[in-house]
Amino acid sequence: MTVSDEVRARLQARSAEPPAPEPVRLPARRFVDRSFYEAERAEIFGKAWLLAGRVDEIARPGLYMTWEKTRVPLLLVHAVDDVIRCFYNSCRHRGAPVVRVPRGRNRALRCQYHSWTYDTSGKLVSVPDERDFVDLRREERALVPVSCEVRNSAIFVSEAPEVDLNNSFGTAGGELSVESGGLRTLDQRSVTIPVNWKRVMGRLLASPAALPRPGAGDLATTAADVELLDGGHLRIVAPFDDAGASALGLAGPLDWTDLSDADLPSVHGLGPMLSSTATTYLFFPNLFVTYTPSGIFNFTVWPGDEETTLLEATWLAPDWGEEDSPAETPAWAGRIEWAQAQLDAAAAALAGAQDEMKEPARQGLSLQDDSEAVRLWNEALDAHLRGVVPPDTLTGAAPGEVRSPLPT
Repeated sequence: MTVSDEVRARLQARSAEPPAPEPVRLPARRFVDRSFYEAERAEIFGKAWLLAGRVDEIARPGLYMTWEKTRVPLLLVHAVDDVIRCFYNSCRHRGAPVVRVPRGRNRALRCQYHSWTYDTSGKLVSVPDERDFVDLRREERALVPVSCEVRNSAIFVSEAPEVDLNNSFGTAGGELSVESGGLRTLDQRSVTIPVNWKRVMGRLLASPAALPRPGAGDLATTAADVELLDGGHLRIVAPFDDAGASALGLAGPLDWTDLSDADLPSVHGLGPMLSSTATTYLFFPNLFVTYTPSGIFNFTVWPGDEETTLLEATWLAPDWGEEDSPAETPAWAGRIEWAQAQLDAAAAALAGAQDEMKEPARQGLSLQDDSEAVRLWNEALDAHLRGVVPPDTLTGAAPGEVRSPLPT
């Protein structure tokens, strides 16, 4: 039985009104404590594979870009041997940034402090007045590499060299045969929200995106099938309701078939489930990937600190080559407008939420009215933090538990 068959069987067996889940509590401290955030930085963002960009952003050898979404200065380079590499953006002489501009192109990377120069493979190739550096061994002063892999033209990085990308993606990566390597960044926009990143994640998980379809507009969905996959990833499949299915030419919410969007190039390899539903994969910890027959939409959630979050929205479309960007066409302009509306709505809905969590009487959040996906994701997060943060900050901790101090 395929994944699509299993999901459809569960949806068919579901009663019209599934029983309300037992309430689960998220303690307030996990949203406001600095030490909890620092534990997340070390144990989650310091070890996970994270989306850093796409090959089309540094498409030619010699192009580079800096990347600091995790507050660690990294440097992504398209090397002259056509390999994408990542390094810490720190000169091996005095630790100054090797490059100071966000983007550029050069066949050599020269630190402006004392002009130590590296090639695009990270090797130290030139040191002014090298004779003054007694016992200098260039091979020991190469740029420090960071694990970097390209999957379907997406660039992933991890500061934990022992973590394998394929093992990290596990079942979620194996399920997808989408040929996203032929896609290109069409539009990217972002908003900074003054709230802890887990509140933003909770909002997105509680209401999976039902992306607009050309000719069908905004479509409503039914209750989603949510499954926790190995590695903490989630698959969220939300069939369209009767009206939405009809607008797409389907016989009903569970009538899944390969669809295409009229007059738009297609994303290859979606299959019936991805093209006939609002299906989102959450790649742990912070990447939402939602599919349509003619494009892929990403939400990426980046904590700035314990009280601020950068929410990015990105549309990927089939490569348009040397032609004009399709962003101004009616079909895509509507989708881009929709993406901005999602950012605005998230910022408005979470305005003041961080201050509320700081109120002395506020003990936390109840997930009784939220989706199962919110609970599963928080539990996956806690699996990485258990033993590092106090038990009373984890999902489900009771209000009466002793407030143990966070580690310093």
